[in-house]
Amino acid sequence: MRFILGWTLKLAFVGLIYAGVTGAIPMHLPDTILGYQLPDAAKRFAGSGGQIQDLAGKTQAGFKTIADSFK
Repeated sequence: MRFILGWTLKLAFVGLIYAGVTGAIPMHLPDTILGYQLPDAAKRFAGSGGQIQDLAGKTQAGFKTIADSFK
């Protein structure tokens, strides 16, 4: 039982990270965290998830067009 629960939590955590990076879950970082200024690079990285999602959609549409041409 501990084995199944452990792997379930690990996979859920990895899934959340994947969803955040690909833009499925929009991430908005605050300007400061616990009084410390957040670097601009971290803000740009968090905002790039939507761009990755757009690129994935364009790529999928391109492959669909190629697949349709073979039919």
